[in-house]
Amino acid sequence: MKIIFGTTSQRKIEDLQSIINEMNLELEVLSMADIGWDRGEIEETGSTIKENSLIKANAILSFCKEHNFENPIITDDTGLFVDALNGEPGVYTSRYADDELLLNPNLPKYQCVIKLLNKLKGEKNRNATYKCCVTIMMPNGKYHQEIGESKGTISEKIIGELKKPYFYSVFMLEGTDVAFNCLKAKDLNNTYRYKALRKSLRK
Repeated sequence: MKIIFGTTSQRKIEDLQSIINEMNLELEVLSMADIGWDRGEIEETGSTIKENSLIKANAILSFCKEHNFENPIITDDTGLFVDALNGEPGVYTSRYADDELLLNPNLPKYQCVIKLLNKLKGEKNRNATYKCCVTIMMPNGKYHQEIGESKGTISEKIIGELKKPYFYSVFMLEGTDVAFNCLKAKDLNNTYRYKALRKSLRK
């Protein structure tokens, strides 16, 4: 069976196919390019990651119906939730500093990290949780959702190489003393997004 993954990230597609192979499932992952998606980025207007993941799934389902695709759809939405900031950046994780960058394009692309560290300056409670919601939508519109979480803390400064996702340079997984972006693939294999994907595929 072929399943459509609502992402343009080749890394995410490879990760999902790896999990599928690991679970011995007979599934082949189709990308948005494979189905000819031509509607640009799906606007995330939800107030929770569950709502945003479902918005993506419904948008792709509508496209599939118009183009006669009868495949299950899988979508995900992720957020970093910082306790001391009442859950910020949350659903705005991927666009946390968009307003600042719009006003001043000369700011670094990782302005979101600078903004977060500035907001937490002097804060003792640096606990945070990365969460991912995965939605699996069937061609008839029925769906189920699963949440995966990784608890940790926000470091006081940027650690290691700065690259997307930028918050990985300041999020330290519980039980480790390094940032997410310094972890090896085998250590990331049991973190929030992988947890959510595995739970979804077991249904």
